[in-house]
Amino acid sequence: MICPWCSHRNLPRAELCGDCGRDLRADAVCASCSTPNPADHRFCDACGSALIGQPGCTPVGNLPAAEGPPPPTTRSAAAQAPVRRNPSVGWPKFLGLPEPGIVWDQPAPRLRWSWGGIPAWAARNRVELAVVVLLTIAAGAIRIYRVTEAPGGLHGDEALTGLDALRVVREGWIGPYVDSALGQTSGPLYLTALVFALSGPTAFTLHLSMALFGAVTIPATYFLARIGFGRWVALFAAAALTFSYWHVFYSRAAFMLIAMPLMTALAAAAILIALRSSTRWAWLLAGVLLGLGVHSYNGYLMFLAIVAVLFGVVLVLGRDNLKPYAAGIAILAIGSVAAAFPLIHFAYSDPGSYAQRFLIASVHREPKLQAAQTVGERFEYFAGRVWDAAILPLHHPDIDFVDGLGGRGAMDPILGLLAYAGFAIAVAKWRSPPHLLLALAFVFGLGVLLLGRENVGELRRSFIIVPFVYILAGVAVVAGGRLAARSLGVRGKQLAYAGGAVVLVAAASLNVWTYFGGVVREEHMGWVYASDLVDALDSAHELGDPGRVYFYSERWPYDYETRLFLYPDTPGTDRSREFGEYSLDRLDEGPATYVLLPPYAEEIDALREKYPGGEAVEEYGKDGVMRYGIYRLP
Repeated sequence: MICPWCSHRNLPRAELCGDCGRDLRADAVCASCSTPNPADHRFCDACGSALIGQPGCTPVGNLPAAEGPPPPTTRSAAAQAPVRRNPSVGWPKFLGLPEPGIVWDQPAPRLRWSWGGIPAWAARNRVELAVVVLLTIAAGAIRIYRVTEAPGGLHGDEALTGLDALRVVREGWIGPYVDSALGQTSGPLYLTALVFALSGPTAFTLHLSMALFGAVTIPATYFLARIGFGRWVALFAAAALTFSYWHVFYSRAAFMLIAMPLMTALAAAAILIALRSSTRWAWLLAGVLLGLGVHSYNGYLMFLAIVAVLFGVVLVLGRDNLKPYAAGIAILAIGSVAAAFPLIHFAYSDPGSYAQRFLIASVHREPKLQAAQTVGERFEYFAGRVWDAAILPLHHPDIDFVDGLGGRGAMDPILGLLAYAGFAIAVAKWRSPPHLLLALAFVFGLGVLLLGRENVGELRRSFIIVPFVYILAGVAVVAGGRLAARSLGVRGKQLAYAGGAVVLVAAASLNVWTYFGGVVREEHMGWVYASDLVDALDSAHELGDPGRVYFYSERWPYDYETRLFLYPDTPGTDRSREFGEYSLDRLDEGPATYVLLPPYAEEIDALREKYPGGEAVEEYGKDGVMRYGIYRLP
């Protein structure tokens, strides 16, 4: 049996297409475009016309038998189906409204679950589910392996995540927003607090809580791509994201932005389901997920803009039958506002606190823009920023010393180029809501860089394009494979599968090496993540009870967030010139430990002469310069 949707040849007894997954048991033919549709569809998959009550909508089983060969100008519905996919791809009537018509390349999902049906469904899809489970396990392993050592240390913002989560453990609800790290939404803190309550607050459990968000994003991305683009795109995207060094980096850092891709994937999948559903519950669920996403990270607000534009285009294309869309979007809006209400109320009652992060990182504070004197200079500045944003997946030469990432594109060259190809395909298929969603996410996700300062969190602000950019790469690979299959037949299909596998293996290998062989070994990582501070504090406590710590550092005070999280109960005093009153004198009876960081590390020799008999630890870097010195007096 040849699939009328993708022309794939299936076994005669097949019920679902082995390539695109569409139902081969069509029960009705649309009177508007002659496309076969399953009986439970209310709207045509091809043109969006209503099927219920449609004049001339004929059940396939009741079609009159042909008395002879059809006229030369007549084509069967099955033959027409592949052609009908892109009606009026271009924009007709110059700058006017496009012709109505929404195109779906995948069958509407059937979510009528029952306890008896789940085992049968799992058995039918056991290989696919097994692959997704294995990818999720692999993602978790990559994101947890030596997570406190590569890179070592603990960033101050990571420590703030831990400190705020400890507040949740002690106090319960602490509100939707915290003022730490210039202000951020608190949603992910509640998972971290749960992990702390179950396993205790340590550097490992802190990173583990964020790594869980990263690992769960893999099946969420698979589900989104499966709904919108089918099996092969979904599996490719999930595998690509599993090994993405960009996603791995932020999954292993205890920054709360890693929750954002998970929420965008879930909300996007729910929206695509709702657009094809006749039930209000689907729209309400999509709204709740969309609203909950605002609690994941500040940058999620851009996703709301993406969804707003998506709905605007859907309403224009579906203007012949607006009632179901308008009612559904209204329900979605109610669910979104209800789920986001705590943050909405906070932003309304304390706009200064909520807006301070946006204002500090605003493009209006960019020195280069402030130095521009004329309109031409401002235009030149923004033109350069547009180019920098457009090539970010492949090229970002500057290191962001806030989190240490940079010096290379956000993606590896293989997947980056595929993502651009997928973007071109998505733009060409803009009438398809899943493709339109990907194109909008790509444009808005990179365009957000124009709103902020140069190289101030650019790889975090653009993180909104995850997971969409990896789905775009999958779209390009599968489109190339289908082109090869149509051109070369069986041999082309075999070459396409082999080529896709080679691309995936090469990209995965390159990404793993980029992270573990490159990113975490770069010299600036130790500085960004305060590895010398963490190692010095660990060494001081490994000698036994440190008593009171005399702390010497030109960079940090003793009450720095990293120390407060790791060793909150150890008393100490700032003795550096920068943060206290400099002296090597011992001030306390009982144990006392001198913790000496550059440029004070060399003072350990003076301490040996002044107070002989103490225990000393000296740590040197690869360049032979002392990283820290520890001197403990009993």
